Amino acid sequence: MIYHSVTEIFDAIDKTRGRLYERVGTLSQEQEQFRPATDEWSVREIVEHLAILEESLSKLLRVMLSKVEAAARQDGASAEPTQAMEPFTLDHYIERSLKEKYQAPESVRPSGSLPLSMLLERLRESRALLRSLQPRLEATDLSLSLYPHPVFGPLNAYQWLALIGMHEERHLRQIESHISALPARA
Repeated sequence: MIYHSVTEIFDAIDKTRGRLYERVGTLSQEQEQFRPATDEWSVREIVEHLAILEESLSKLLRVMLSKVEAAARQDGASAEPTQAMEPFTLDHYIERSLKEKYQAPESVRPSGSLPLSMLLERLRESRALLRSLQPRLEATDLSLSLYPHPVFGPLNAYQWLALIGMHEERHLRQIESHISALPARA
């Protein structure tokens, strides 16, 4: 997908989030705790990981925004973009992620101790926080505001925002795989 605006990015990540809510919202406790293998996370742990990550990325985007806005104020310049966001795609990262297995950093690993209902509420809250940043994200040129991703290298704020959806899509496929691997009830 080629992203042309912050609005398009939000539309895409919200669409993925809606599919996630639909998929996990009706799972039984047995289904949400099932692990296809001992070294794999359960659905509940995947959702917790997604909540932790989005909370962290919301904070990162706030920091990136604040730095660009502060620099613009200090320079006496406007932080507003002089042109629309440059279109971009994450396709090369998606292709790479389909071939590679990643180890989540300790800071975003789930504890496994929280109920799914609480985790879904955390996802709603983190998305609301992220959404509250949308006007500032649209009004500020963040194309040169970079922060390193542990695997993909430096990403700008727009790429980080879109990465939320890419990451969630990856884990949604994993959830689907877990659910299809559930043993049949006797």
